[in-house]
Amino acid sequence: MTTQREKLRSSWEVQQAGHAPDRELRFRLILDYVEALAGPPRRVLDLCCGPGSLTRRVLERFPEAEVVAVDVDPVLLDLARDAFAGDDRVSVIARQLAAPGWYEGLPGTFDAVVTATAMHWFPADALAGVYAGVARVLRSGGVFANADHIPIAEPVLRSAADRLHAEHLRTTFANAEDCDGWYERAYSDPRYAGLRAEREKVFAHWSGDLLERDGWHVDLLRRTGFERAGAVWRRGNDALVVAIRG
Repeated sequence: MTTQREKLRSSWEVQQAGHAPDRELRFRLILDYVEALAGPPRRVLDLCCGPGSLTRRVLERFPEAEVVAVDVDPVLLDLARDAFAGDDRVSVIARQLAAPGWYEGLPGTFDAVVTATAMHWFPADALAGVYAGVARVLRSGGVFANADHIPIAEPVLRSAADRLHAEHLRTTFANAEDCDGWYERAYSDPRYAGLRAEREKVFAHWSGDLLERDGWHVDLLRRTGFERAGAVWRRGNDALVVAIRG
């Protein structure tokens, strides 16, 4: 029998794939570059893990890996903990990445740190702290892979990509649940009564409007402890930026 948590995780996958039609490609490329640059990872840190989507794909690709999955949303943390209950390879931890020293107390160092569609929510100064923290927890030669909204620098091309994506969203979600609708339904579940106010508190600093070009991210990564960084894939105003710790 399918549980309510399983239904929420399944519908999360559906609406996220609607927002990012090449979502599986992004996940695969993240792991391709991790393996190509650092070898099959034994320890992975998944930032803003949500209900465990990328963590699950890490384990499918690298079954010997251990994953520390980090988020701050109380419902997403609950769904992730339920998804990996009894799996000793996964630790799900609540962390506010916008806080100084967010990385303190994480177990050991990591071969790779991965994240998808999350970093644009942080203010620039907080993102600098996230990147610096990632550099601290990665081993030398470790890889950071960030797939996110990272727009085209040229304004006319950027605007065209925005229009194309907006049309895709209008078509895709004309009769389907989008991300906002999913959150509304999830937080209306009686099991999560009272957690909406907690979510609003922990997300008070998030704006979602840090939409900087890939060169901006590369410069910031180099200033915060990475030897090499660059965009390795792009679709419209989304891109995958990969960095290597020196």
